Amino acid sequence: MDAVDVELSKINFLLEILFAVVLRNDGIDPDGVAALADEVRRQATELPQTTYGQEPTEQQRLQHTELLAQRLDMFFSGVRYRVQSFGKE
Repeated sequence: MDAVDVELSKINFLLEILFAVVLRNDGIDPDGVAALADEVRRQATELPQTTYGQEPTEQQRLQHTELLAQRLDMFFSGVRYRVQSFGKE
């Protein structure tokens, strides 16, 4: 991992915790996190995207969408884990 990856991992970790705390305080359980993740993923990958600058090719758009879906899956997996761990305290 290079320095940028390490810093991004730290930021992601903090965001997972903050997001999990907000969801827990709103009474969202781990299953609710999964439903939220599904909806965010659907909106992020199926709805039209805003593009700035040059329009990407279809292949680039598909690659960006796939990468975004993977990142969202990883993020919400961490959030769900943290919401579950709050219940064990």
